[in-house]
Amino acid sequence: MGRRRDDDEISVAELLRETGATPRSLAREPEAAPVREEDTGDGYRERLEQRAREAAAHQQRAGQRIRWVFAAGGAVVVLGSLVLIAVTSESSPGRQAATAADSLAPATTTPRSTTPVPKPAPTPIPTVLRQTSSAPPSPTPTAEPVLCTVRYSVTDQWNDGFTANVTVTDKGGETRSPWTLTWTFTAGQRVIHSWDGDFGQTGDRVTITAASYNATLAPGATVGFGFNGASGRGNPAPAAFALNGARCSPA
Repeated sequence: MGRRRDDDEISVAELLRETGATPRSLAREPEAAPVREEDTGDGYRERLEQRAREAAAHQQRAGQRIRWVFAAGGAVVVLGSLVLIAVTSESSPGRQAATAADSLAPATTTPRSTTPVPKPAPTPIPTVLRQTSSAPPSPTPTAEPVLCTVRYSVTDQWNDGFTANVTVTDKGGETRSPWTLTWTFTAGQRVIHSWDGDFGQTGDRVTITAASYNATLAPGATVGFGFNGASGRGNPAPAAFALNGARCSPA
C-alpha cells in the first residue's frame, strides 16, 4: 500500500471534494440595486398596463393588415381564375362550333327539304319593232331678205365730239311714209343736234324720224340726214340698223 500523505499535504481542491463543501468568495457581496420610487406603487402599474395595451393594439393592427393583404391576394387570385376560365371557354373549339351552329340555324328551324324545286319557265318578252319615220327633212331656213342699206360716215371729229352723215336706201317693194331709222351706240356716244330728221335717244338706243319734207321713201329711193354727237369711250360706228323695224345691211 502506498503511504498516506499528511493532512497538511492535501490540496484545497481535494479537501473540497472529500468534504463536499462549496467554495466561498472572500470578496464583498454585491449590493442590491436600489429600488426607485417610480418602479413601485399604483403609477408604475398603470404605466405597465398602458404599455401592455399599446403593445396589444399594435399587434391587433398588424394582424388586421395581414388579414387585409391575404384577403386582397385571394380576391386577385379568384378574379384571375375567372378571367382565365372565361377566355379559355370563349376560345375553345367546342364553344365556337356551338356558336356557329346557333347563328346558322335556330333550334326551332324547320329542316330544309332536299327535293329540288323546279324553276318557272321564263316569260317571253314581246319584241317591239320601231318604225323609222319617212317624213322628209325640214327645209333649211332661207336668209331674211335685206330691205334697206345704210351708209354711216363720220365727216369730222374732235376731242369729245364728232359729226356724222347717214344715208338710207329702200331695197324693198313698198313705199315707206313716214320712215324711222334706229341703231345702238356701243361706246356711250350721244346725239346732240340733228338735221333732215328728228332724233331721240334712250340710253345707247337712237331713233331718227323723218322730217315733214322727206317723210316718203319710195322703193329704190335714198334719203339722208346728219347729226352732231358727243363721244364717250371712243367713237366706233354702229353695226346694226333697222328701218321701220326691218333689218338693214351696211352699205
